[in-house]
Amino acid sequence: MNKASRFFLCLMLSVNSLALSGCWDNTELNKTSLITGVALEPGHNGKLRLTIETMIAGQLNEKKESVPSVVQSMEGNTLAEIVTRFNESLDRNLLISHVGVIIVDERLARQGLSYILDPLQRTRYIREDVLVLVSEGVHASQILKVLYPRGAQTSSKIVSQVESYRDSWGGIPESRLYDVSQAILADGRELTLGSISLKGPFKDANLLESIKSVTPKASVILSGAGVFSGDKLLGFITLEESRMVLMARNQVEGTTLSIPGHRQDLTVRLLGIKSGIHAFMDKGKLKLQINLEGNGLIGSVDESIDITQVSGYDQVEKLASEYLEEQMTATIQSIQKRFGVDVFGFGEQMYRKRYKQFLPLASRWNEIFANTPVTVKAKIKLRRSELKTNHIKNEGIGP
Repeated sequence: MNKASRFFLCLMLSVNSLALSGCWDNTELNKTSLITGVALEPGHNGKLRLTIETMIAGQLNEKKESVPSVVQSMEGNTLAEIVTRFNESLDRNLLISHVGVIIVDERLARQGLSYILDPLQRTRYIREDVLVLVSEGVHASQILKVLYPRGAQTSSKIVSQVESYRDSWGGIPESRLYDVSQAILADGRELTLGSISLKGPFKDANLLESIKSVTPKASVILSGAGVFSGDKLLGFITLEESRMVLMARNQVEGTTLSIPGHRQDLTVRLLGIKSGIHAFMDKGKLKLQINLEGNGLIGSVDESIDITQVSGYDQVEKLASEYLEEQMTATIQSIQKRFGVDVFGFGEQMYRKRYKQFLPLASRWNEIFANTPVTVKAKIKLRRSELKTNHIKNEGIGP
């Protein structure tokens, strides 16, 4: 045997030896349970209650009737303690790196987020882009137990639901774990988290029989956003109000405006929206302003408006701009009156661009914001109608 052959044989033996030896930090999949969703809520006697949804991978592609996941709960003094004790009822090690959504109970959020999110932000196994939502009007654990007719895990359905809704209508804020940290640390802007609730009674919604009908007994719905002061929940705003807040923050790419006041509602589909927030001192007086610019097309229109003429488009643009200004102004005034906190980011913009002007106001910013009127200016430009221009009419048979 020549030198080249001996070298090749030694190399192959070495590779086989390494392959058989394995890796010290690997875990076999058949000894782990993947956690896809987490719910946090108050327990008994001041304890914390953790509910987890774990995937049953073998059931995902099978056609037999079975649940796609298992939901279990446990109580303890701290989150870190509960996670390490879950094997009191489970036979496999928990793998938390695949968590897609964390649902915080409304009751817990009113007490403060810091002590429950701190262990999640410290661990290297939780991604910073995991979705964080607040349950509104229902227990957080109930949301994870509602079955979905398509057969997916509830947590996976919620993640897809939030992403789709943001893309199509824009009524849910970015509620990632990273965004929570950024908002709490930001000067001049308070935190908002997407809120989630249930439509229909929860009773029997966790049973397979509940989804064997074309109308499930209960379904998970997006309800708006929770408004915070620091890390404590103050209350909730609607989906419409949440959309206006996101639009002011320049976080809505496209949406649909239904403008009332005609025999048929006038609808404008916005394909692009840009927002500019301005906060500055003018002759010793604070000025707050939002400038909105959007472009889009006409989704539906009343017969009284003739969009075969340029004047018709001008009329629709004017109506849409005025409606957007009214909705934005009403949302700002409502949040100022009900919560008295700046969730739009006026103070943050002033901090970044006019730091010297902001510094004397920083300690009382929310109070100052709540008592300062905001000027809103909107300008909508329409490219065209959608597929058709004229209304479909039957003119009848003439003589």
